Amino acid sequence: MNPLKNNSASEIELLIEAHRPRLHAFLVSLTGSRAAADDLAQETCLVLWEKRETFDPTGDFRAWAFRIAFLQTQNYRRKLARQQSRELPGDELFDRIAAVATESHGQSDLEEARHAALLTCLKKLSEAHRDLLLSRYQDGTSLEHLSSEANLNRNAMAQKLFRIKQTLLRCVERQIGPAKL
Repeated sequence: MNPLKNNSASEIELLIEAHRPRLHAFLVSLTGSRAAADDLAQETCLVLWEKRETFDPTGDFRAWAFRIAFLQTQNYRRKLARQQSRELPGDELFDRIAAVATESHGQSDLEEARHAALLTCLKKLSEAHRDLLLSRYQDGTSLEHLSSEANLNRNAMAQKLFRIKQTLLRCVERQIGPAKL
C-alpha cells in the first residue's frame, strides 16, 4: 500500500525516489535501451511530480507510477515511429511485453524478496541440479524424457527433483524466513 497521508510534496518526493530504481528497470525492460529508459525515467518522475495532487493517497503508489511509466513509454514509441518513419512492433506485442515487465518489476516488497532469495538459492545449486530444475519447470521437459536422459526410472527422477526442490525451499527459508513464504 501507500504511506501517503495528504500528498505533501516531501512525501511524494520520497515515494518517487524510493520507486525510481524499479521504474528504471521496468522502463529498460519495455524499451530495451538504457539510454531511452534514463530519459523516460526522468520524464516519468516529472509527470509523477506534476500530477501529485491527482494521486489518491489511499491508492497504490507503485501501480500509479508504473501506469504513468507505461503511458510515457507508449508516447515514446509513437514519437520514435514517426521520427524513423517506420512501424514498431504492434501494440499487442508491446502490451504483452509490458504486462510481463509490470509483473516482474511491479511486485510487492515481499514478492521481490522471495524472488531475490530464489535467484540467490538457485545460484547455490550445482549446475547439474539447476539445469535439471530449469529443464523441468522452465522448459517444461517431461519427467519421462529427463528420466531417460539420466538413465533413471521415472520414480527415481521424481524423487531427485523433490530433493532438489526441498533444498531450494530450505535455502529460501533461511534467506527470508519461513513465515514469509
